[in-house]
Amino acid sequence: MKKALFFGLLLLLVVGGILAYNVRQGSGQAAPEAYSSKPAPWQPARLQIPRLQIDAPVLGVGATASGKMDAPTSQAINSPYWTSVFWYTLGVSPGQQGNAVIAGHVDKTGGDPAIFWNLKVLQPGDELQVQLGDASIVRFVVERLESYPAETTDAEVMKQVFGPTTERRLNLITCSGAWTEHGYDQRLVAFTRLASA
Repeated sequence: MKKALFFGLLLLLVVGGILAYNVRQGSGQAAPEAYSSKPAPWQPARLQIPRLQIDAPVLGVGATASGKMDAPTSQAINSPYWTSVFWYTLGVSPGQQGNAVIAGHVDKTGGDPAIFWNLKVLQPGDELQVQLGDASIVRFVVERLESYPAETTDAEVMKQVFGPTTERRLNLITCSGAWTEHGYDQRLVAFTRLASA
């Protein structure tokens, strides 16, 4: 009986330690902008990409102190950051006139696949959709995929991805290329346009 009690307490301590570690590792990052109870009618709520079997919640993010689009990370194994995508709230919402931008991680801390692991297999003509806060659906079609240096300052590249346009576009971004001590050296962008009704 004493042995069973001892092992039961030991198991509780181990599980409690793992949970405390995950919470502590996830709390050091700035949290994405949370929707109060649900997103506004025009805000993106879910991204669905049938070809990649993705049906992911959308978290709103702003810019980092250096002015780049934020993409929060965590050391926690089960963090929602690995299975969610991030919508750039300083731009337009998907379906509105302009370049809407949604990013996702390619892998987790440690290298396991994250939500946009297979973004590179998208092809022109593939379809995806965004469910908005009012449950309406906005559909997009992939036009092309392009890679850029991670630290690009090329004004034309920044304009293509984030800049103003009279069209209704959604650009999906993730890391790609080779891993360096500062992260991946490339960014992969899937450029999409609003599908005709």
